[in-house]
Amino acid sequence: MTPPLVSLLKQDNYDYAAIRRAVEELLAPLGGMGAFVKTGDNVLLKPNLVMSQKPDGVALTHPAVVGAVAELALDCGGKVRLGDSPGLGSARKVAESYGLAAVADRLGVEIVQFTPVDDFDESRTYKRLTLARELLEADVVINLPKLKTHAQMFMTMAVKNLFGAVVGAQKFQWHYRAGSNKQAFAKTLYEVYAAVKPALHVVDAVVAMDGNGPTSGKPNPTNFLAAGTDGCAVDAVLLDCLGLERDSLPVLLAAREAGDIAWEKVETVGASPAELRPARWDQPESVTIEMIAPRLSQKYPFLTKWLRSQFTAVPYAIPGKCVMCGACVRLCPAQAMTLVESVKIDKSKCIRCYCCHELCPHDAMGLRQGFLGRMLGMFKSGAGSRQ
Repeated sequence: MTPPLVSLLKQDNYDYAAIRRAVEELLAPLGGMGAFVKTGDNVLLKPNLVMSQKPDGVALTHPAVVGAVAELALDCGGKVRLGDSPGLGSARKVAESYGLAAVADRLGVEIVQFTPVDDFDESRTYKRLTLARELLEADVVINLPKLKTHAQMFMTMAVKNLFGAVVGAQKFQWHYRAGSNKQAFAKTLYEVYAAVKPALHVVDAVVAMDGNGPTSGKPNPTNFLAAGTDGCAVDAVLLDCLGLERDSLPVLLAAREAGDIAWEKVETVGASPAELRPARWDQPESVTIEMIAPRLSQKYPFLTKWLRSQFTAVPYAIPGKCVMCGACVRLCPAQAMTLVESVKIDKSKCIRCYCCHELCPHDAMGLRQGFLGRMLGMFKSGAGSRQ
């Protein structure tokens, strides 16, 4: 079996013309866009459009990256659309919030709101998944993730970005179904990714997000782009670029459990992961024992439950920032939150999915670490934040 190939390219700005040239160069080792898009193909681009942001935000796939990929696909004769299923608002509204809609309109690329359809596969753990019809029916799906941390799943990259195929409130039902079991949710993410079958992944890592991602973290200029045909291989290489262990990512463990191990032998072309390593990379405050010591938690599972309680963060409403809008209460899949005189969280019901933290429109949900998590944070502050 030929090992999957991931292309890496240094790129330190979002100038539109420069990004267009960079994406073309990035895809050349993979055969160029013509290897994926033919005349008449219905092409669906799937950027990260989790929620509205200001034009200078870094939670969403940059308009220049989306536009460059769209132009190349159009040049190959593809019929190009883009879409996502945001946690809050419509895909069009989110795209308008930070300038992507203007780029799409200029190129004549329709922004579609996903519609649900049931997808059955008897070989899957979850035999029925309700996914976006537009993704399942497209001739070519091009996945356009943003390189970011994720409070629940450690990182959101190629595989995790396909969770946008789950439409609307269905996302919260899957969070609740998995509960506090991260690996069960990771299995769902992997099976959604496998059902969508993207032809290509192009990752926006020019300016990434670290810290408390995927919406409340900090910009980190990692200054590169990545592309590949195997989403797990792309994610593995991105972890290499950040100096993180591959076994720290739950979706890669889920892939291995499913027998998908091609990513373990991935090859890279272009820039090397070592030369792309950022000066710092801050993990989310919700870091768990599985994230920082995956081999330890696998080797000594009897310790994991206690250690998890000491590392796992609990969300809380930040006084002075919370405006009592009630979005967190409505979005909580476990119904662990109430709104009376303030936001109250029942810790016994909270499944640590961090949907409230991710989707608060006022960035008013914080994360409070367990004891060992706080100690780790103090150590990191003293020793520097390089991961």
